Amino acid sequence: MASKQITDREKSALAVVSVGETQAEATGAALEALLKPHLAKGETLPSMALVLTLISRALDTSKTRMVTADAAHEAELGDDEPVRRARDEAASNLSDKIVELREVITGVYGAAAASTVFSGPTPEDPVVLSRFAGEVATQLGKIKLPAPRIKGAKLDTAETVSGLQEHRALLDTQLKGVARELREAQATLDAKTKAMAAYDEVFAGAATAMTGLLRFAGEKELAAKVRPSTRRPGQTAIDAEDKTGTEPPVK
Repeated sequence: MASKQITDREKSALAVVSVGETQAEATGAALEALLKPHLAKGETLPSMALVLTLISRALDTSKTRMVTADAAHEAELGDDEPVRRARDEAASNLSDKIVELREVITGVYGAAAASTVFSGPTPEDPVVLSRFAGEVATQLGKIKLPAPRIKGAKLDTAETVSGLQEHRALLDTQLKGVARELREAQATLDAKTKAMAAYDEVFAGAATAMTGLLRFAGEKELAAKVRPSTRRPGQTAIDAEDKTGTEPPVK
């Protein structure tokens, strides 16, 4: 879904472009009539209708680039959810494995033995959890467990360490996927921000130029419709609901 800052700008761009395209011929003719008497010998008057048309096209192109960049960013954000779910599932499975192991060691070998394997409570953060699992696996492979308190009970440390490492490896894979998605999302956000800044510049110039040309041609009402906002970049004063500096009523 397009962000509000984009849709607000798009709405204003469409309004300015519409005025430029529909009024180019009439406004151009009025401007040429005003300017023609001031031509010096050998000078040729440019097509003012074409000028208005080109300004409109330039703004429309910039608007399209901005909207496309926004859509690409939204699509990229939409791709993140499955990757995050996979990471959370892998983290949950590893956490359950560690909690279960803590209970087993405490029950079979006692709390003192468990404290030598686990340096603290099981972390909730997936990144910290992965490191913690690595520490548990390393410690479990190094220590010598005491005699079991329950007759016949015994923990296969090699198998346990292997299982922990397998679950940790899966989580690490999912963490890399999330990190990759974050980088890609940042790249599309940067592109969107750049496109929006470029649009704001084009809009300011296009809307200001068109406002001046329309006023010069005597089209005060149309000029008021395309006048850029002084408060919100990329929007007309009407769409931004500017309260100051508005056009006086046309008499």
